[in-house]
Amino acid sequence: MTLRRASAGGLSDRIGRRAVMLTGTVIILVLALPLLNVLQNEQTSLTAKGFAVFAAGAAVGLVAGPGPAMLSEMFPTSVRYTGLGLAYSLSNAVFSGCAGLIITWLIKETSNLDIPAYFVMATCAVSAIALSTLRGNAHKRALVD
Repeated sequence: MTLRRASAGGLSDRIGRRAVMLTGTVIILVLALPLLNVLQNEQTSLTAKGFAVFAAGAAVGLVAGPGPAMLSEMFPTSVRYTGLGLAYSLSNAVFSGCAGLIITWLIKETSNLDIPAYFVMATCAVSAIALSTLRGNAHKRALVD
């Protein structure tokens, strides 16, 4: 089995972007709080913390791997680069760029150290809703209009 076939992108070529990305989103939604608690617990071994980081990375890979292909399939060829660039940049600016500021402010206001997990869970819920609106077979269409 080649690396491409073993990757989330390769899997999404076979079964569809929505299925792979929705699976990753649901896994993150379910595991965000438990994995954060493992990382925050001083009694947890480094091995367990390493496994938690690996599991989180694998789940994120299910979303991030097929992402660029999914974005390119959403736009007609005449506006593909503009659409992809705007969608990617705006989503990163809003959800990634502001995340540290929002999370830090919420922790300060609530004294709740689980806020990072809740933030991730909220963004995954929004992502799951957005992913559910995608056509399931867009990965099989030709990119040329």
